[in-house]
Amino acid sequence: MLADLENGVSLEFTKQSRKFCPEAIMFLRTLLMAATDQKVASEQDSQFYHLMELKTLRPLFCIHDGVDDINPLNLLRVMEMSDDSPFFSSDNFRASALVTVIETLRGFVEIYDGLSSFPEIFLPIATLLQEVSQQKHMPDALKDRFNQVSQLIKKKAGETHMLRKQKPLPIKLVNPKFEENFVKGRDYDPDRERAERKKLQKLIKREAKGAARELRKHNHFLYEAKQRAKELVEQERAANYGKAIAFLQDQEHAFKSGQLGKGSRKRKR
Repeated sequence: MLADLENGVSLEFTKQSRKFCPEAIMFLRTLLMAATDQKVASEQDSQFYHLMELKTLRPLFCIHDGVDDINPLNLLRVMEMSDDSPFFSSDNFRASALVTVIETLRGFVEIYDGLSSFPEIFLPIATLLQEVSQQKHMPDALKDRFNQVSQLIKKKAGETHMLRKQKPLPIKLVNPKFEENFVKGRDYDPDRERAERKKLQKLIKREAKGAARELRKHNHFLYEAKQRAKELVEQERAANYGKAIAFLQDQEHAFKSGQLGKGSRKRKR
């Protein structure tokens, strides 16, 4: 069951990366072959049968008696069981394992439906699903799931075949047109209205560029005029400030030298 857990992790990883994982597909196919009690009909599957790593005296997931209720596997509980637990030899375990296999396979079918090699990969599995569903003691619920996935594979394989039949559109070839005695700047468009329209558009662009150039000149002139006026104001302010400072310095010097206020004291005496 660790393999089932790894297969589920592989499915989640594949959904995100969209990478083809042949090991997971081969493992699921091996488990489906282990659910049959007879040799596989097709030659391809017969050759594949010899590569199976499940070395058992009888098919591992072949159901021998009827199963009334199919419950999903509790992986944590299964991992805690010993290898010789009777649960692993029960039909309930086989049915639950097959549910996990078929649902995982359905997920891979949905992910890989865009592959150009989808029919070659999954059509043999669809045939195998039909053979497994025809086993003697296979529960009806499992039969329905097997048939659903088998029909899904055939439907998507048919869509892929339809895409293959579509012929690719050829690249449109346009022969270049050469003008004898070509003159640079002259419009050789045979549609005179379109040529006149292009001429007017070119004239509009030229006039717009000229207007923008004149506006830039005016803005530059206005900026320089404002700067000159600002400089004059600053110079006048600096001159007035200098005069005020000079006057205050003269007053301070006169006060310190005693010259300031002498005439007023003489008049008081």
